[in-house]
Amino acid sequence: MSNKLRIKCLKLNNYRNHKFLKVEPEKDIIMISGKNGSGKTNILEAISLFDSNSGFRNSGLKDLISTDLIGPTELFGVNLSIKKENELIDLGLGIETKDSTLKKVSSLNKKKSKTVNFRNLISIFWVLPEMSHMFQGGAELRRNFLDLMISSINKSYKKTLSEYKKYKSERLQILKKNYVLKNEDWLDVIERKMSEKGIILCDARRVFLNELNKSFRKIDDQIPFLILKLNGKIDLILETKTAIYAEEILFNTLKMNRSKDALTGRTNFSADKSDLLVFEKNSNKQANLFSTGEQKIIVISIIFAYLEILEKKETKLLFLLDDIFSYLDLRFINKIINKLKELELQTWITDVRADLENELEKFNSLTHNINIDDYRFKVINNQL
Repeated sequence: MSNKLRIKCLKLNNYRNHKFLKVEPEKDIIMISGKNGSGKTNILEAISLFDSNSGFRNSGLKDLISTDLIGPTELFGVNLSIKKENELIDLGLGIETKDSTLKKVSSLNKKKSKTVNFRNLISIFWVLPEMSHMFQGGAELRRNFLDLMISSINKSYKKTLSEYKKYKSERLQILKKNYVLKNEDWLDVIERKMSEKGIILCDARRVFLNELNKSFRKIDDQIPFLILKLNGKIDLILETKTAIYAEEILFNTLKMNRSKDALTGRTNFSADKSDLLVFEKNSNKQANLFSTGEQKIIVISIIFAYLEILEKKETKLLFLLDDIFSYLDLRFINKIINKLKELELQTWITDVRADLENELEKFNSLTHNINIDDYRFKVINNQL
């Protein structure tokens, strides 16, 4: 019996367009199909809420509640029953209204608590459609993709990243309100903490990229060997200098930039200024110079290298793949499903293309197929 992380039961109540939904996965790979707008992605988003403050869409609480909810917000709920290390754990998320303000409510093993940190209990990695275009977008999209890979296997990194963003936000609030003189000592404290956390983040990214670069292997003639690099000033300093030296550079620059940051309303020099650069190893050609189709294959190549790392570390996490089959041919789809089978990762996949139905028949022994339209019909007719 595998001791991998598993969702044994998912329940949604008044979640977006799902009045009620209950899924009890029977296999490791859950294929979710249905018409456009049927709520396939909403299911994945609901799961992502347990590893992110606002889910992979960064949605506000109001956006999560069904628009046709009649009654109190307490009728909203997302519940997971997970199996981890052969232990069954019940996780719950709800919303309550207090003084006309919506507040998130958590529960662990059906006991309400405001202090539940689900991210200590469950790790999730997701691939979203926009990630296939990340080389055409800004640096933040690529950096977030990197941070998501690291966070899914390194809980301390996720905590450090959250703390860094908190200090960064606090510092900017003080600067924007021109409270520098009366808060100078506190700014020193915040900038010192920012510097400590920032160097930890930069160093963790550097170490992870070294591991990722060693994990690329030839799995298909169309998938290239890649080299990934970071181009931030702190990243370049860490290549030749100590972490202590880099920390002092960051601290002194933050202090020197106070007036500039107050004027622009942003942190002009920080650990968040790195960009993830991807090159084809043999030609040294940068990923953004390849065709759109080739860029999508490059993203898949990175994901396969990441899966190699997961295999070595025997990491326990869940995979959410939203609409990735819409831009992959059958050869890559076969490789992905086979690799996920090897790793025994529970994976929730949406948007199975209509033309895949016959091809995927050979995976029926591996997949739990869900048609959301059928589920909704059964709910309406009280068959679930």
